Amino acid sequence: LWTTLRTSPFSRVPSPEQTPAAIFVNLMDSNPLAMDPELVAREHSQDLVRGVNLLARLTQRNVYLCRRAGSFQGLENEAFASNVSVNDFAGPHPSGLTGTHIHFLDPVSLNKWVWTAGFQDVIAYGKLFATGKIWNERVVALGGPQAKQPRLLRTRVGANLNELLADELHDGENRVVSGSVLAGRKVADPENFLGRYHQQITVLKEGRERPLFGYLSPGTNRHSNLGIYLTSLFKGKKLDMTTTTNGSERAMVPVGSYETIMPLDILPTQLLRSLIVGDIETAMSLGALELDEEDLALCTYVCPGKYEYGPILRSNLTRIEKET
Repeated sequence: LWTTLRTSPFSRVPSPEQTPAAIFVNLMDSNPLAMDPELVAREHSQDLVRGVNLLARLTQRNVYLCRRAGSFQGLENEAFASNVSVNDFAGPHPSGLTGTHIHFLDPVSLNKWVWTAGFQDVIAYGKLFATGKIWNERVVALGGPQAKQPRLLRTRVGANLNELLADELHDGENRVVSGSVLAGRKVADPENFLGRYHQQITVLKEGRERPLFGYLSPGTNRHSNLGIYLTSLFKGKKLDMTTTTNGSERAMVPVGSYETIMPLDILPTQLLRSLIVGDIETAMSLGALELDEEDLALCTYVCPGKYEYGPILRSNLTRIEKET
């Protein structure tokens, strides 16, 4: 179970010889089509408390429990260790990302590392020390326009998704994503298994169609962060998203798209440009060490240049880790 812990920065499995500056336990999920963690955690409340207290023994510093405002009522009254605190976050995605919580509560640096853990893994810690058995159950949310019956599934860590999704998908060419549609991993042989840190499965239709003069379309069934389509007039309209990016890679144009979706106190346009050109010194000074791939997923979604910022960030973080 040690491998369920991750560090920030760099998102690595921590060394047992290290002592974290803090530990973050995420009790919320703001990703599209994600489940409500409270539905699962309430079923194992005693194990969750036990697991949190076990984590509290690994550091004399703070252990932050991060929940959605209004959820987990009474959590602060549980018998937690003295260094455990409950913190509320609200708002749209990415309010539920651990990177957001770290940024506002206890920012990291090259010389200050924190550890993070998901709530289902913390439950597993508690069950291990209560029963002596490893709990490898995992509840995941199945969703997306190509799922016949979107719902919660009770399965195993690392489940074979080909078997799990048998007769669950609509006909056609589908893309199964382990994790969020924004930051998940495409499922394909031989890696057709549920990701170790993933809590949802998303299924989209492969968008291979290229409409004639699509750029002139009024966009009655498309979404744009810039509000250039008619759908911007119907805020509640649900759209069947596909995998198409509606264009190929092009120049990065600073039109304010990143600033509208970035809640962190950073300069996103300048940071992203430094990541693209591999200027790691500038990237570090602009906050790259506080980020994981999922923290830039919305930037990828709204990017006019169609850049994949997750892999770009990972390449830069790997260089920083090797050279410092």
